[in-house]
Amino acid sequence: MKIERIISKNDKNVIVYLEDGEKLFLSKEVVLKNGLRKGDFISDDLSSFLIKENQLFFIKQRAFYYLGRRLHSRYELTTKLKSKKYASDLINTILNELEDKNYLNDYEFAAAYTRDKRTFKHFGSNRIKNELIKRRVNKEIIEQIISEIFPEGNDIKEAVYHINKKLKNKSVDQLDDKNARNKLISFLISKGFDFETAKLAIEEVEKGKGQ
Repeated sequence: MKIERIISKNDKNVIVYLEDGEKLFLSKEVVLKNGLRKGDFISDDLSSFLIKENQLFFIKQRAFYYLGRRLHSRYELTTKLKSKKYASDLINTILNELEDKNYLNDYEFAAAYTRDKRTFKHFGSNRIKNELIKRRVNKEIIEQIISEIFPEGNDIKEAVYHINKKLKNKSVDQLDDKNARNKLISFLISKGFDFETAKLAIEEVEKGKGQ
């Protein structure tokens, strides 16, 4: 089949008209990359190749769009691309390429996520671990990141922050009540702090060191 004409559909795409009446909808990038011109012969194998190249191109563009908004774990990006009905094998091809070129890096994602959640949300390390596990980050990466950003384990200052925010203008004396203390401990554990850190943070607040 010969190419009869190539017509621009919009700024990014073209329609390749073939002599048998068939059409190929391709990106300009793929057309330019393969040097397609009027009169070129398109075999069935080349047609299949071009269609695959076109799909890979759009998957990569979509991946860059997501990565441009924020860092993603590989699992997050895979999930979003699958929701667009792209084939799994083509998604993996693109993500492997992005990893090879360091556009996609689970270590960098985990480090950025951990710093962000600790700084702005004051999450404890346990909460962050759980969130990273949900995003299918490798456990070795998680342990390395946590040990780097929480070198002494859960930071008591972060737990104290949550206590002060929870109490607001309420009296610290209410912590003398066992039920109130237990509720506060449960609250801190839900924020990702272990039991021991929660207890020490409450003691800090009671001593007036957390003010």
